[in-house]
Amino acid sequence: MRSLTKLCVSALLATAVLAPPSFVAAQKTINLKFHSSFGKSPLNMAPRGWMDEVEKRTNGKVKFTRVFGGSLGKLTAQPENIKVGAFDLGNLSVVYNPGLYSLSNVVSLPFMSTDALVHAKAAHELHSTGVTNAEFTKMNQKYLSPGMWTKIQMMSHEPVWTIADLKKQKIRAHGGASELLKTLGIPVYAVPWGELPGAAERKVVTAGIIGAPVDAYAFGFGKIFKYWAPEDWFYFPLTFVMNLDTWKKLPADVKKVMDTASTDIVVKGRNMMAGLEKKTGPLLGKQVKIAKFEEMDKLLAARDKTWQNWANARKKEGKDGQATLDRFLALLKKHKG
Repeated sequence: MRSLTKLCVSALLATAVLAPPSFVAAQKTINLKFHSSFGKSPLNMAPRGWMDEVEKRTNGKVKFTRVFGGSLGKLTAQPENIKVGAFDLGNLSVVYNPGLYSLSNVVSLPFMSTDALVHAKAAHELHSTGVTNAEFTKMNQKYLSPGMWTKIQMMSHEPVWTIADLKKQKIRAHGGASELLKTLGIPVYAVPWGELPGAAERKVVTAGIIGAPVDAYAFGFGKIFKYWAPEDWFYFPLTFVMNLDTWKKLPADVKKVMDTASTDIVVKGRNMMAGLEKKTGPLLGKQVKIAKFEEMDKLLAARDKTWQNWANARKKEGKDGQATLDRFLALLKKHKG
């Protein structure tokens, strides 16, 4: 009997040793560090919601230390910091780091869609596989979700109705808006976000193509500018990624939970932003006058040329920008239904 007991104990010990890593890891709390270059704001609602869901769905097996306010680096430093593992995960801007994510920037080209949710769904599918996903992998990053899709619209001191009016302005712009203005031969003023309120008050810039209505209202631009043109020039992506080495060490069951949460947060995150837009739009509207652009046909003609210029520039880099553009346009059509 004693021999039989000894044999059973030995078998149990052998089973424990041979148990898969995911089973062993499941008994321990996994602590991961998240960093955002913003304070707790609409710009990181999606990552915060994602982390809440992962903690909930893993029954506390995964815990996140959440660091806000840029104490671990500026937005432009996020890609490199995540790459080297300064922290485990965070959101970054492909717009502010075009040299690292040149193909991924297709999602910020101007006037691609009039539906931010469709745009976010298409971007998520685009980045989940293929050449844009490879750009994140090259940076030692696991792509998670597109993050928040802030509407980028124009605010100005004077009404801007036409292309001729645009050409009279000193415009702060970035991303797809900047590229379109260059196509039109209009100079772009690259004023950092933190310096923009002062620059606008002093009229160093007379117009800004910025996040609106949410950011514009939150940062007081409705008290600086007098006019608001509510056309969506593009949607600002704040892509959510994880250090790839961290990802590879996670148990399979945790990866599955995170992948599901990443898919779910695409719609949930955009809906959270839409709720804020619905709330802040009327508030911003009370501070300024609405001035809808009257020559959209001319802007869209310039848009088409801007798209082609972008594809040609990628070709010069040895990359198939045209194929990436075509795929994203097809995905936009697919998710529009």
